[in-house]
Formats: sequence, structure tokens, C-alpha cells
Amino acid sequence: MKNFALLILTVLTFGLLAACGTKQEVVSQSRNVKMTLDYHDIAVSEWKSDGSHHVEIKGTLTVEGEPVVGAKIQNSERRIMKTNENGEFSLTVDSNIVEKNVIKVIDVRDATVEAKKLNKQTKKSLLALEDEIVIHYPIEVDKVEANQENSELVDVYGKAQLHKGEKFPKFGTYKYRVTGTIKDHSGHPVEGATVNLRRDGVEGFSMSDPSDANGVFAMYYIPEDDENHYFSVYVPSKNKTYTLPENRAFLFPDDVGVNIKITLPETGNVIDDTLENLIATTEPGSLHRGVLIGVQTDEDYSITVPKRDGSFTLTISKAVWENNPKFYELNYQGFHEDEITSGDTLSSSQIPKPAKYDPVDIKATKK
Repeated sequence: MKNFALLILTVLTFGLLAACGTKQEVVSQSRNVKMTLDYHDIAVSEWKSDGSHHVEIKGTLTVEGEPVVGAKIQNSERRIMKTNENGEFSLTVDSNIVEKNVIKVIDVRDATVEAKKLNKQTKKSLLALEDEIVIHYPIEVDKVEANQENSELVDVYGKAQLHKGEKFPKFGTYKYRVTGTIKDHSGHPVEGATVNLRRDGVEGFSMSDPSDANGVFAMYYIPEDDENHYFSVYVPSKNKTYTLPENRAFLFPDDVGVNIKITLPETGNVIDDTLENLIATTEPGSLHRGVLIGVQTDEDYSITVPKRDGSFTLTISKAVWENNPKFYELNYQGFHEDEITSGDTLSSSQIPKPAKYDPVDIKATKK
């Protein structure tokens, strides 16, 4: 009986020690990890020639308040930084660009705390850290009125807040499209060829993507008044470049797209620029770009492209607006056949949903 009691005591003692050991291990591995940044929200400012639109951000990485040395931090899949002996790191962001910078810990294999390597759980906790630096236009609502045509809608008059003396980015045409087809002398489509344009004395001004199986090519160009361009077609399969006759150039208009039907010669490398072999016609539409504001809702709405003073009008369901929807902002680029400028109205279907690095969850303030 005495031996049996001793055995029970031994088992209980071992179990207690094992339990205590497990608890201590969990505590030592569940350490307090933290990443801090001195800025999280930055109001957009215009580009400045003196570089003052650049904003330096400083941050620190700690475990139980102690600096993490040698950890690698990355900004939105771009620049990689390493923490110093004080656990500090720094980065520079452009405050003239609407974007969300995602700051993540990406590598702690060589990191230390108090000159000691990190255990597996601490590494895992550090690698889970993520923070954001959001550069956007703060939004203020001036007034809300009942829509005159539909009692279920309201018109929201808002404004993107700007620094004194600055303007909201201009929205409109950025580039015009050049598209067309490339065929050989027999009328068969030429696949993989590129069309190249350049101004006098400038190389590689613009080059199309390789033509597809139907010989179709496309590219965009920035016009500078009506001007002549050197024009050539390169066919990789033949390692051959086709050009216009000597002292001939292609005249591009400054305010419209162009469609070109190209027929390559059977022999030689000079494109016979007669009507049958080089047919050019105008084509509507252009590539637009600028900053747009959207609303985080699945319901339909319409909103105007912000004017240069930042003002815009949102027409939205009264029920949706009363639920205080949040806004998002994005750098837009898209092709439109009809010209769109500041102040024009867009439907919600015309505004893309926010991408990974677009500012979201922007709360509007009331004037």
C-alpha cells in the first residue's frame, strides 16, 4: 500500500510538472509583438519640384517592448527595408499619388531580440504583422437634398478636401489608340509583328503589342499637335523591318484615334504607301485617366467626376445613404469612345471596384 501511494504521488508530481512546463512554454511563445508607424493617413498633395511631396515614415518593430533587429519589412511588394539595432525602419511615400501602402514583415530568419534568435511562434507572430499608410483625399459632405425625379434617392453634394492653392487632378484623354491589321502580299494575316512609331530623333516612341493570329495590332500614343512620325513594321519570324519609302512619314492627327490596314510587299522591305497597301481612317475613342471616387455599396448609384475644386455630386438610394456608406478612391485608366471630362456623370457600373492598393473605407465628414 505504501509503495502504491508512492507511485500515485510520483505520477501526480510528474503530471503537475509536465503541465507547468507546457504552460511556461506557451507563455514564452505567445509574446507581445508590435509594429508601429508614425503616420497612417496622409492627405494628397500636389507634386512639388522641391520634392516636398515626399513624406518620410518611421516605424519600429518590437517583441515585449524590446527592439527586433534585422527583420525585413516590405512596402506593397516594392521596397524592402531592414530594422536597425533599435528595431527602427523608415520609408518614403509620395503624397501626390492616391494609394494604400501595405507594410508587412516578410523575413525574420536572421532577426534577433536582445541578441537572441527568435523561437518559431514568435517568428510566426511577427510575420503576421501588417499595417497601412493610406494616401487619399479627405471627403466632406456639404449638403444632402431629396432628388427631384425620384423620392427614393438623395443628391449628396460632396467635396474632396485640397491643400490651399491646389487643384484636384484633371480627368480626361491621356492617349489615343492606334489599331489595325497587318497582312502579307497575299492577304494572309501576319502574326507576331509589331508596329513602331517615333518622332524625329526619338527612338522607341511607341510600339504595339505583337499582332495576333488575325494580324490585329493595337497601341496608344500621346499626340503633340498634327505631326509626322517615322513608321515601320517589324516581323520577327523573318527578322525583317518594313518602312515607308524614303523621305516619307506618317502624319498623325492630334485629337482622334487611327485605324491602319497594312499590306506588306512580296519582295523588298518598303511598304508601298498607295491606297491599297496603307489605308488609314480615323477611329473614335481615347484612353482616359484620372482620379475617381466611388462608394462601397452593391446598390446602383451615379456620381460625377470631381471638378478641379474637388466638388462632386452623388445620387444614391436614401436608404443606403442613411447607413453611412464609405467611399473609396482610385487612379483610373480606361478606354472610352465618348470623351469624359471633370463634372461628367458616371454610373456605378462605369467605376471599377477598388483594387488591392486603392484607398478604401474613407469616412465622409459633415461640413
